[in-house]
Amino acid sequence: MRLLAPLSAFTCLLLAPVTAQNLGVALTATVDGYIEVPYSQLVVPRSGITVEAWITYDDATLPTGWRYPTIVRQGISVNASEDYFLRINADNIGARVLRWKVVTTNNASFSVNWTFAPGQLNTWTHVAGTWDGQAAVLYVNGVQVGSVAGNGLPIRDLNNEVLRIGKGSDVATPIEVWNGQIDEVRMWPFARTAAEIQATMNHELYSVPGLVATWSLNGHLFDTSGAGLHATSSGQVTFTPNTLALATPAVPQPWGASTPGCLGNLLLSPTSAAQVGNSAFGVMCTQTPPGAIAIWGGTLGVLPGPIPFLGVDIWLDPTVLVTFSAVANGLGAMRLGFPIPNTAPTGFQLALQGLVLDPPCATQGWTASNAMVVVIQP
Repeated sequence: MRLLAPLSAFTCLLLAPVTAQNLGVALTATVDGYIEVPYSQLVVPRSGITVEAWITYDDATLPTGWRYPTIVRQGISVNASEDYFLRINADNIGARVLRWKVVTTNNASFSVNWTFAPGQLNTWTHVAGTWDGQAAVLYVNGVQVGSVAGNGLPIRDLNNEVLRIGKGSDVATPIEVWNGQIDEVRMWPFARTAAEIQATMNHELYSVPGLVATWSLNGHLFDTSGAGLHATSSGQVTFTPNTLALATPAVPQPWGASTPGCLGNLLLSPTSAAQVGNSAFGVMCTQTPPGAIAIWGGTLGVLPGPIPFLGVDIWLDPTVLVTFSAVANGLGAMRLGFPIPNTAPTGFQLALQGLVLDPPCATQGWTASNAMVVVIQP
């Protein structure tokens, strides 16, 4: 039986973008204060990472001496060092260097630096760092400003190390506290492209599936997507109204469940919002075996219950089915680019699911992701 998921079930997906009143957090380099996320394997994804945020930075009032104002840092213990961070390296000379650093499982470090002019970050600026094993890349306002070749390995995970927003380690507190404002912090379990970052940098995102974490900082410290990485604050962290005017598009939503593989559930994430004219839209499947051969399926609807096939659960309506082949990258992330043309009809619905060849774990050699329902928005 052919069944299109009823559009009424996805009313929230069809909402046009609206402008929301934003709050963010304000921090001062001379006063200890930070946001902390308890340790979880989700804060050190093996499939790659994108860390992004909107920030302002007041270099004119930064105190003298050794200073490392930090936007995001994973791993804060002095002896173990960090697994990754995005921060300013002011050092002991008031330098203006934005640095994205990643440490991999063999303890190799990869750093990308971008030097900015005095006062350049006084106004709201979007910053992002990515890692896909092949390179560490730094973006400012969606434009790549630096990169360094990688070694093909995942990010190191020293276990039980917290994630911090607005401060790095506690060494000589508070020399790693941010000096300015931070808003819309997000962490994706894969490396996004410049086009994907640009497509959503001016959006406030909620309910992004696939273990994407979004801290909107609108007067609270909840992860507003599905990863459940809720935070707490310590010291002086002030929620402050700001001038960011961000749209709030709905995002594609998951359907059904994964047929797990060696690395657990294979989960789908949108790479950006499914809007008319968004050539950067796509879907990413994570937690696949590195280099695995896979098949994407695309159709017009989903089923209320799965159809067993090759030992996995198929959630797609098979009557109008198109398939695409794919190969997961070296960290186990599999991308399907799905550009949305300017002529795409608003409200048009499709569904996607990934099937992955995984002989070591699957009874019949295949595992599968959940499905994802996509409704085209204006």
